[in-house]
Amino acid sequence: MTLRRKSLLKSLISSLLLPAFAVMVVGVFIVYHVFNDEYDELFDASLTSKAHLLLAFIESTSGETGQTDGGADNLLSFDANLRAADEHLLFWYLDSAGDILAQSASVGDLTLPAGLPLGISTAPDYRFLALAATRPVAGTVIVAEPTAERTEATTDVVTGVVVGFALLGLLFAVASFWAVRRSVAMIADLSGHIAQKNEHNLSPIDRHNAFVEITPAIDTLDSLMSRLDGALAAERAFATNAAHELRTPVAICLAHVQRLRTQLDDPAQAGNAAEIEAGLKRLVRLIERLLQASRAQSGLGLNAVEMDINPVISLLMNEMQNRGPASDALVLKPPTGQWSSRVDPDALGIILNNLFDNALKYASGPAPTVIDASQSGRVVVSNDCAPLAPADLEAIKKRFIRRATLSDGYGLGLSIAQDLCRQSGCTLDIVSPKKGSTRGFAAVVTLPQRAAQP
Repeated sequence: MTLRRKSLLKSLISSLLLPAFAVMVVGVFIVYHVFNDEYDELFDASLTSKAHLLLAFIESTSGETGQTDGGADNLLSFDANLRAADEHLLFWYLDSAGDILAQSASVGDLTLPAGLPLGISTAPDYRFLALAATRPVAGTVIVAEPTAERTEATTDVVTGVVVGFALLGLLFAVASFWAVRRSVAMIADLSGHIAQKNEHNLSPIDRHNAFVEITPAIDTLDSLMSRLDGALAAERAFATNAAHELRTPVAICLAHVQRLRTQLDDPAQAGNAAEIEAGLKRLVRLIERLLQASRAQSGLGLNAVEMDINPVISLLMNEMQNRGPASDALVLKPPTGQWSSRVDPDALGIILNNLFDNALKYASGPAPTVIDASQSGRVVVSNDCAPLAPADLEAIKKRFIRRATLSDGYGLGLSIAQDLCRQSGCTLDIVSPKKGSTRGFAAVVTLPQRAAQP
């Protein structure tokens, strides 16, 4: 099952913006209903006042039969002067039988809905108010007001609220995105700084981008790294000191054994001395490997200044030729031109010497061992041997793993070379069989920072 990785930025943005959007929608809904109710109350109060004024006027000016002299229109003329034609206030004066005794001139073709109850009611496009008249005859005064103005006012207010909320939401979104992105960037910088920690870099974490809330976690990490650094330093110091302390007595023992061999005439005893000498030489090589491993763990890899690395490669190849096998079993292709790099010469020497030794040690075919540095920035070390299975090819990259248990090795050389390549910026690729062949093994070291050829 693949665990889906979550983005802190997306999580925070969604956690902030989605609730904010929901709040704005609810806010618009509440504003609409509150404003609509309050505006209806305001308009209804105005409509009621006008209706009572009209009722009082009709009751005081109508004759005994209920007929008016038309003064109601004059009474409502202020409304016509203040409003557009489609917003004029309308009125009807009905007798007890429902016949129209009087109506406003602006009624036009509008048909009065039948069966309007006393009080406020709503019909399509109009708000009606019916009041009972008692003098001079029983009847009903009906006042109607178009709802267009109410609808327009409500629409304008809701539109303004929506636009305001939208602008506020946009500002909030931009501010939130900027603040969250800045915070996430600080956390990412801190995370990147922590990710750079390894066995060669266990210095305290840079707290420049650390929030107060995660300071306790950083304190814990610093404490753990400090203890780990101390343990690793003690381990390296022990390996280095032990190797150094062993070199002198082992060298003395080896010298005595070699001198003893020259003094022995008995072949059996000379053979025993030769076995002791071989064992001591293996011990010398083991001590050398332990010292190399200690140097690799100490962070050896990069030089402070950039320099031409090709002379170092040429020197190593000359040394290899002097201590290597017969010329027909070893083919050297030295580098040409220049290759500037910050790779530490000592680190490069350890890398190439380990690869050279492995190539010669495990060569088992008729083809010669080839060390090819003719391509600038690239060294290929290959030999002729039985091809390795992919599983074996991966296994020999690990420490103390040897290709053959009976071989004269310790399984440290390739591991040391890989560590130093990683620390120096080089890349080490191993393949088997060799390219274009069904046999052999090849190790390719690619150096960083290519410079212009002269």
